[in-house]
Formats: sequence, structure tokens, C-alpha cells
Amino acid sequence: MSYWQKARAEIDEAVNGHFDTPEYKRLFGVKITQKRNEVINRHYPHYIKSRRDCWGAAQVKAPLDVKRAIWEHEKDELIWDERLGGAHLTDDDMAGAAAEATLLPGARAAIYGWLYLCTTRSWIESLMINHVTVRGGGFTERLAMKQVADLFGSVDKLSANTKVHMVADIEHSNMFEPVFERHLTDERTTRLVVNAAMDSLALDRAYRNALAVAMMEIPE
Repeated sequence: MSYWQKARAEIDEAVNGHFDTPEYKRLFGVKITQKRNEVINRHYPHYIKSRRDCWGAAQVKAPLDVKRAIWEHEKDELIWDERLGGAHLTDDDMAGAAAEATLLPGARAAIYGWLYLCTTRSWIESLMINHVTVRGGGFTERLAMKQVADLFGSVDKLSANTKVHMVADIEHSNMFEPVFERHLTDERTTRLVVNAAMDSLALDRAYRNALAVAMMEIPE
């Protein structure tokens, strides 16, 4: 068994259990109304921008083969996705976004935490810090289905970006299997990568919990 196969089993167990944590149960337990959905929408551009910042931080330090893999990952996000007819995040999106200073403190802290980790850890740890947030590709689809059940009533009413990400997140999740297989070659690096995944998942729970608590404070 390769080092990656052992690490993957441990990471996948944590990812699968992620949706059973108190923070995620809180998020998926609150009914999404129009005003509560605005909490999600207000933070979404900043969350996606933070992912672009963090993937860029991993790419800076990575070897050339990994830079190429990250670039393939980021092209849909920043340049063009034919399914969407544009990039997943645009300058216009950010120009129309709420000021960062108005975001929930817990959400801002998580966003800053991800960037800190990605700029202070090794490239392979930074890669995992980013990768684990989309590993399995399950979050976007679960949240979208909850929005349909609670608010929209139809998948057709989801945004085009959301519908594309329901597919793209799964594709993106699979892209880095060969990278980790190739570059995880010793026990020490393997433990660093597993720990990086756990740190990132902790920040993810903090971010989702901040949204959940704010939504719960808004009356139905």
C-alpha cells in the first residue's frame, strides 16, 4: 500500500464524518428562508475568492507538474468554463460583493485562517488544505438540494454557478489523486498532509457554523 493510499483512507473517513459534526448539523438543520439565504449569498463571493487566493499560494511553492495541475483546476474558476459561459468568479462579482468588513467575524477568521495556513505550510500541505474542502464534491450538492427543498422548490431556480459547481466540484476532487500518489513518498510528509487536512476541515466547520448561527438568529 502506498503512502497516499494510507493517507487517503484516513482523510476520507474524516471527510465523510464532516457532515455529522455539530457545526454541519446546525447548518443543515436550520430552514433556509429568503432572508437566511442572503447570509449565504453575502459570504459566497468572499469564500470563493479566498479559495482562489489559497490555491494561488499553493501553486507558488509547488513543483512544475503540480503548478500545471493547479492551473488546470483554476482555469474553470478564473478564466472560462464552457458550461457556464464564463469564469466561476469574475471582477464584476467581487465589485458587487459586500465589503469584507461586513462579513461575520467567525467567517472572516476562517477565511484568514485558510490563507495563513496556505502561506506558512509546505506546498503539499497547502495543496491538501485546499483540496480537502472539495474532496468528494458533496457540499455544494447537499446545500443546493436543501435550498430547493426549503426555498426554491425546483432545481431550475438554482443559480447557473451552483448547478455547474455540483458537477465541477466532483471533477476537481479527482484531479489531484495522481499528484498525491506521486509526491507522498515518506511517513513524515504523509502525517503532515493528513494533519493539514484536519486543520482545514476545522476551519471549514468554523466557517459553516458562523453562517448557521447567523441564520438561526433570523426569524422564519
